[in-house]
Amino acid sequence: MSDAGDLDDLVAYVARSNALDPSQASRIVDDVLSYLAEQPEDFVRRRHAALLRLGRRNDEIYARIADELTRRRFPAPPYSLRQIRRIIYG
Repeated sequence: MSDAGDLDDLVAYVARSNALDPSQASRIVDDVLSYLAEQPEDFVRRRHAALLRLGRRNDEIYARIADELTRRRFPAPPYSLRQIRRIIYG
């Protein structure tokens, strides 16, 4: 979906199929595109912070993030727990 016309068609479809006004549909399309464009490193940092706020411990967080990464649409190989720690802490 790189063409603006494609996005306009998608926004119109989302608006029609969900009884939304075009501005609401546009926000939804933007949110989904942002979600799909997120890079693995950004996902790791975001999830680590979110899970810390929930009171999870790092050993649990690393394993959970590693599992979640295998289910995401990233053009990257699987990350080891060590690689996940390095992304978070440098």
